[in-house]
Amino acid sequence: MSSDKTVTIVGAGPGGLTAAISLAKNGYDVNLYEQNNDVGLRFNGDFQGLENWADEEDTLVILKRIGINTNFLCYPYNGNDGHFVGPKLQKISVKTSRPLFYLIERGSNTNSLDQGLRKQAEDLGVNFLWGQKLDSLHNQSAIVGTGPKAADAIAKGIVFETSHKNIFIGFVNNKIAPKAYAYLLVNNGKATFATCMFEDFKNENIYYTRSLSVLNSVIDINIIKPKEFGGFVNYFNEPIISKNDKILYVGENAGFQDALWGFGIKYAMLSGYYAAQSIIHELNYFELCKKQLFPKLQTSLANRWLFVHLFNTGYNIILNKIGRIEDVIPALRKHYNTSLSKRLVYKMAKRWYKTRLIDKKCMHVHCDCVWCRHGKLAH
Repeated sequence: MSSDKTVTIVGAGPGGLTAAISLAKNGYDVNLYEQNNDVGLRFNGDFQGLENWADEEDTLVILKRIGINTNFLCYPYNGNDGHFVGPKLQKISVKTSRPLFYLIERGSNTNSLDQGLRKQAEDLGVNFLWGQKLDSLHNQSAIVGTGPKAADAIAKGIVFETSHKNIFIGFVNNKIAPKAYAYLLVNNGKATFATCMFEDFKNENIYYTRSLSVLNSVIDINIIKPKEFGGFVNYFNEPIISKNDKILYVGENAGFQDALWGFGIKYAMLSGYYAAQSIIHELNYFELCKKQLFPKLQTSLANRWLFVHLFNTGYNIILNKIGRIEDVIPALRKHYNTSLSKRLVYKMAKRWYKTRLIDKKCMHVHCDCVWCRHGKLAH
């Protein structure tokens, strides 16, 4: 990368914002292009989760280590704060030695992750260029985090108000969430309920109706002022992270996404941090990601392959098993980290899985536009 102290970033998602914060803290002038007029506009104030089981370190410790303050809603949910519901509608609670995940809000509301990261970047002097879409970089160096480009998994749900206490419920059942899950998150009088699916998207309304019926059968919850929302995620069997050693891709734009459950926010932020560090310290971005992120991403694809072959019978067995574990955190961590068996499964999984990404914005082999995917990885 260039030794110039000015860096261009395209896209104000978690990856781009984390990169901007890290660079600005190290004395760089950052120009951040965002095609919308605010951050988080593809979201609807819906609740999501920062998973807290894949790493030895607590997620909040990781965020602090990469220079991110938690000036946004980040509420811990332990195993006893909710439960999981299987295909037979059995309720399974799990035991955890630390928060299972941290609930966050996405969108343009004051307490959202997106607004919190924006404020941190603004306080450090990052120059936001709102409503500007940078289609060509003209041989400039840049970090690109423009989000997902295809729907490999989708979510359909509602955000609403409720008087119910704080709770989480996770549902696994192919009849309401094919090859995925549905979830309820309630926090301080607000709630999100959605069903996710990795296949049969055309029948999303049918699955959503079924999932809502299951919700009402397992919990008595009042739904006030519901607003529908939808979302999607995109992941690759192998991340595409750089082009010509000048354009560094971060977040879902590079394929940094948990292929099993879609918990990709931490990956996005870490990839933004590593992209920034590669510039600050003149390190190889590919090598940083290869060491720090690729093993977990590959394991998540292996886990996806295993999950889709469990079917409802397998889900019942797994739920009953985890309900008997004294602390589910180490068990989940083991399954989220690489091993010989997971590496072997990954070899099968990457042949089985093909992304739905067909980028029609550019088909020029030698083009420098930020969407072009024909550049070779920087090794």
